[in-house]
Amino acid sequence: MRTKNSWGSVIYDKTRNAYRARYQNPHKPGSVVQRVFSDKLTAQGWLATEKQLVEADKAGLGTWTHPSEREAQQKAKNERNNTVFKDYAVEYVANWRRKDGQPFAEATKRKHREYLDHLMTASFINKTLASVTEADIYKWLDTPMNATPRLRAYQLLKDIMKKAERTGLIERSPVIMKAPKLPKSKQAQIPVATREELETIYASMPEYCRIAVYLGACFDLRINEVCALQIKDFDLRHKVLHVRHSIGKGEGDRGYRRLKATKTTSSMADLSIPDALISMLMEQIDKRDDDRMLIESPKTGGILSDVALRRLFNLAAAKANRSDMHFHTLRATAIDTAIHQGATLRETMALGRHDDEKTSVERYQRASPERLRELSNTVATSLLPLHRTREDVESEVAETRERLARLESELAALNERDGQEILHR
Repeated sequence: MRTKNSWGSVIYDKTRNAYRARYQNPHKPGSVVQRVFSDKLTAQGWLATEKQLVEADKAGLGTWTHPSEREAQQKAKNERNNTVFKDYAVEYVANWRRKDGQPFAEATKRKHREYLDHLMTASFINKTLASVTEADIYKWLDTPMNATPRLRAYQLLKDIMKKAERTGLIERSPVIMKAPKLPKSKQAQIPVATREELETIYASMPEYCRIAVYLGACFDLRINEVCALQIKDFDLRHKVLHVRHSIGKGEGDRGYRRLKATKTTSSMADLSIPDALISMLMEQIDKRDDDRMLIESPKTGGILSDVALRRLFNLAAAKANRSDMHFHTLRATAIDTAIHQGATLRETMALGRHDDEKTSVERYQRASPERLRELSNTVATSLLPLHRTREDVESEVAETRERLARLESELAALNERDGQEILHR
C-alpha cells in the first residue's frame, strides 16, 4: 500500500512490517532519499519536515544536506556534549603512543599513569570536555602540588585537550596559559666526579661490576644501558661500542629484567672506544662468549639489574665521600669533561646521543668520527686512573729540562740587556 502526495511517498513494507518514506534527492536527480519508520504517522511527519528543508534550499534560505550527513553531525554534537573529561583522559593515556606510532616502554607507561593520577585531582574531571574552562585549569594549578608532578600533569592535560580540539570534540583548547616552571634540578646541581673520586669508587666496587663506573663516565651511558651490554656489543678490533639495548621489566612494568629497546631512537649509536679503556675491557671480557652479558649477575649469571648496580655504586660513592652522587652523575661528568676539553655543542650532543639539538647546530656544526674518537680518548684520559710508566716519567723530565733551558736562556738574555742599558747611562 502506497500513500502518495504531490511530494514524496510513504510505502508500507510487508516484510519489515514498517513504513518507508521516500523522496527524490534534490541535488542528485534520479537518486532517492528514504527512511523506515514503525508507524505511518511518523513517516509522514518526517517527509513533511524534509519537504520544508528542500523548499528552503531551493529558495536560498538554507542548505539541504542528506539525512545521513545531518545524523552524523548530530551524533558528533551529542558526543561533544556528553564526553566526560575523566573518561576521555583515561582512554587517551591507555592508547598513548610515541611519535613513530610504537608503544612506550613499560616504565614510561607507569610514569604516564602517575601523571594521570595527579591530573585526576582536578575538580573539573567529571565535567564534559566542552565545559572545561581556563578558570577551571587555573584553579587546579593553584592547588598545593609538587612542582614536577604539576608540570607533567599540565603537559598531559595540554596534549589531551589538543587532541580533543583536533578531532572536533571541542572548538578550542582552554590550555593556553604558560606551563608551570620547575625549580632548578637538584640533580643538575650535584658536582661532577673528579678523576680521583672515580678511581676510589671503581676500587670500592665488586670486581665483577666495577667497570660500570668508567662505562658510565666515558661513554655517557645510562645505568640501564650499562646493564644491557653484551660481549658482542664491543668491537675491540675497530674500537667501536654498539649501543643497541637497555633493560626493563615486562608487560605492565612487571617481572624480571630483560633486554629491551633503548630509551630513544637516538640512544642507539656506535661509540668510539677510548684507547685507555681497551685493556680494562679485555680483562672484563676474558674470552667469554659473545652472547654473555659484559657485567653478569653473580647469582644468575645473566642480567645484573639496574637496582643492584645502583645500590653497589651508591655504597662505593659513599666511600669516596660522594654520597650526593648518583650513577646518572656520570653522564654529567662525561659531558662536562668533554666541554672543558673544547668540544662543540654538536659534538657533546653526538657523544651523549641527545636528539633535541637545534636546527642551527644540526646544519652548521659537524661531529666527525675522527673528532669524536679524539674527544672520546681525551675524556677517558682525563677520567681513568693514572698508571705512569718509567717512560712517562723520563719523558716528562726531558720536557721539564727543555723548558728550564729555554727559561734560563731567556733570563740570560734579559740580564745581558739590562747590563747594556746600565753601561749606556
